[in-house]
Amino acid sequence: MTRAAARGLAAVCIFSIIAPAGTVPAAPAAPSFSKLSARVIDSYVLPRFKRLEQASGGLAADIARICDGAKGGLANAKRDFAETALAWAEAEFLRFGPMSEIGRPERFYFWPDPRGVAQRQINALIAKRDATALDPVTLAKKSAAVQGLSALEVLLHDDEHPITGADDDARYRCRLALAIARAMNGLASEVVAEWDGEGGWRRRMLEPDPQGTPYKTAEEAAADFARALVTGLQMIQDREVAPMIAAIATPDKPPRLPFQRSGLSARYIVSGIASAKALYETMGLARSVPSDKGWMPRWISAAFERLARDAPAAVENIPRAKDHKDRERELRMVRFHVEGIRKLVGREIAPLAGLTVGFNELDGD
Repeated sequence: MTRAAARGLAAVCIFSIIAPAGTVPAAPAAPSFSKLSARVIDSYVLPRFKRLEQASGGLAADIARICDGAKGGLANAKRDFAETALAWAEAEFLRFGPMSEIGRPERFYFWPDPRGVAQRQINALIAKRDATALDPVTLAKKSAAVQGLSALEVLLHDDEHPITGADDDARYRCRLALAIARAMNGLASEVVAEWDGEGGWRRRMLEPDPQGTPYKTAEEAAADFARALVTGLQMIQDREVAPMIAAIATPDKPPRLPFQRSGLSARYIVSGIASAKALYETMGLARSVPSDKGWMPRWISAAFERLARDAPAAVENIPRAKDHKDRERELRMVRFHVEGIRKLVGREIAPLAGLTVGFNELDGD
């Protein structure tokens, strides 16, 4: 990044305050908010939740075969677990619409979990051989910590107690993993149906009701996508990269990273960054930026390119990293670029497109 661009990023809020009236050229005409929403829903949102539905369905089928006695199925289950986790990484910050229902994001992935609640509660179910946890319907009413990807990671990546064993304990673990996978697949199917079904969220966003809820105008609906993008970048910055920096800075302390047990931490973060980039580009926010502020979308594009190039190596194998100082510097650069994109989108580019971001889902954490 050039020094001029860095100075521009740091001074962007000051410029907006001190610039005399009439000195800033008018922004290009704002896009049709309804067309923006339709484009994002059809080419970004629905494909990602459908991928999550398909991947979790494949995972459930793999585990069912293991429980039925098929040999060699654990490798397939771990592969499809990875596919499901990465599909979730692409969709997890879309926390409005069907995902605004209380508890749904946590039922997909109970994280952060600094006290290891998922491990403890799964162990308690196994110790009691709780039969109610083996039914996806009753399981869905239990703690989010025994559902979704967190719980499945505990069960699938336990080399000392594999779900492929022949004893009663292993059989219970397998049936529990199957119930969790089926419940998660059912939840993904519900979300897809609630987006695309008759009277679903797609229609609500494209046909806002001035007298109703949740959207009174097309702008309110489209703003949820910008808010989701800002939320997603903040999640990457605070919940994923920051713990990695802390892990490097305190190598004597066991790190708690997302999907650490399954070795997916790096791929998970990279998938989230790629999905944020795809959302930004699908929205076409750069089209509303006037020429005198053209450095902003250029900086964002360069930052996304640098993240795609450098982030994988920076976040790979954090618990075993030896080059602590260099690795910490690389991770701080990742965080710097993610934060820069987040601030420019939320404070400058989204408003130029007529979208008010306001508070996001993580405010107050």
